[in-house]
Amino acid sequence: MATERHYRRSLAEIDLRRIKDNFIRFREAKAPGAFICPMVKANAYGHGATHVAKALRSAGAKYLGVALVEEGEELRRAGDRDPILVFGPVDREAAETVVRESLTVVVSEWDHLDVIEQARNQLGETRVSVHAEFNTGMNRLGFEVNEAAKVREWFKANSNMKLEGICTHLLRGDDAGADEGESATQLRRFYEVSQAFSDMPALIRHGLNSSAVINLVGQTQASDPKFFEFVTSLGARPGIGLYGYGGKNDEGHTLGLKPVMSLRTHIISLHRVAKDARVSYGPTWKAPRESLIGVLPFGYADGYRRGLTNKSSVLYNGHRVPQVGTVCMDYFMIDLTDVESKLKVPAKVGDEVFLMGEQGTERITADNLAEWAGTISYEILTGIGKRVPRVFLG
Repeated sequence: MATERHYRRSLAEIDLRRIKDNFIRFREAKAPGAFICPMVKANAYGHGATHVAKALRSAGAKYLGVALVEEGEELRRAGDRDPILVFGPVDREAAETVVRESLTVVVSEWDHLDVIEQARNQLGETRVSVHAEFNTGMNRLGFEVNEAAKVREWFKANSNMKLEGICTHLLRGDDAGADEGESATQLRRFYEVSQAFSDMPALIRHGLNSSAVINLVGQTQASDPKFFEFVTSLGARPGIGLYGYGGKNDEGHTLGLKPVMSLRTHIISLHRVAKDARVSYGPTWKAPRESLIGVLPFGYADGYRRGLTNKSSVLYNGHRVPQVGTVCMDYFMIDLTDVESKLKVPAKVGDEVFLMGEQGTERITADNLAEWAGTISYEILTGIGKRVPRVFLG
């Protein structure tokens, strides 16, 4: 197979050492041996699923979570044979792949059980493992709380389908541990669900996301100790936290998470423009003075959102430099006038620029980009395009 070649020096650098460290911090925040399923859906939040999966396995992750059957199949093709949970829905065709590839589906509808059982019969498998999701307030996927006993009876009557776990999905998590709040309401409903499976003590029970794990750190008081013990014993499915975001709660407890991805490119062209000269489409920006404009080969097709126009900054030689003019599909421009004056060194074509990451004492994160673009860090990270090569460290 020919090696894929890239001629543009724009790349996403992925520090796999930080992925492993972030995972270990989540694992240490839970009780020893607690279920933890790091999420590698959406190409590992834009970081590169197969490489991230290998790093997590090497750090001790027994389970991995994906959203799509195709994502689980991709990991299998890369040689991953350990448990993979698929949280998305399955139809008849997808069910055959699930059974053939020994994926574990998180079922949320009666139809899912039917098609998986049919696929199991057709392919001659003796037993298939699944988890069952319950809707406790997210109102997206899941059996209803009042169906818990019925679900339990179905598995009693269908012994070839092994119920390995039950779970729910929090609509937030940053209020986990509080006696009141949306997370408490959901988790009390899930506690009710769990009681319907009380005769299955080995059943995995999971429902905590990154922010829930972080917000339970240091929590020692609760008005209902039995319920609080249930909550803190729940398995976790860290997502965004694995990639270095959302690492601190309101009480100041932190897991010390570090961002995993940095984005870098280089200057490909320089223009000295007169005062009032226009830059880029629109135009949305004109030079307030004679200015030095640098062109970077990175645009909204690469994931640098058009909504960042005239709002964002980049790092050049340890200094913040403003982005100017409308962000284009393949390029955007920066105003180097002030930094050239500070550095007393002329900018050159080929000079490195960080769009996200650390340079000197300055730092730009996905949270910064999200704030400037009016979105969230998840969308920034998952939106980094396929044509941006991932380079892996560690």
